[in-house]
Amino acid sequence: MRIRLLTVALAAFVPVLACAQPAKPAQPPQSAQQAQPAKPAQAAKAAQSAAGEDEDVEFEESIRNFGFVSGAAYQCLPEAERAAHDREVLRAYSGIVRLFGSDRAFFYAAAFGAGTSMAIDKAACAGYIADFRAAMKSSARGQ
Repeated sequence: MRIRLLTVALAAFVPVLACAQPAKPAQPPQSAQQAQPAKPAQAAKAAQSAAGEDEDVEFEESIRNFGFVSGAAYQCLPEAERAAHDREVLRAYSGIVRLFGSDRAFFYAAAFGAGTSMAIDKAACAGYIADFRAAMKSSARGQ
């Protein structure tokens, strides 16, 4: 009975909320000043933000590449060395989360999964392992 009463009360209250919403103001017509092209400072800011977005995309792509190399190296290692590799991968993941956030750490983890499950050329294994170790070695210098 209480649920019905609550439902009726909410149903009666919804039209009141709809009426209380402010109406959107009409868009004023564009004046001649607004139609002028952007100023050089605004154009520079737009170009700078576009360059910043390109850098973000490149950075995220490098995280994905690092994740793939990590997964491919895992696939190439013998069973005895995989536990140590797992610890290194978790350390890398934790560092990415701490420094760059969970979204970018997700990119790393997803690419790691792709690297572990994708069929790779066993001749390239030495390169994957060397690339992973070099990346982890360079990250240790920054700590």
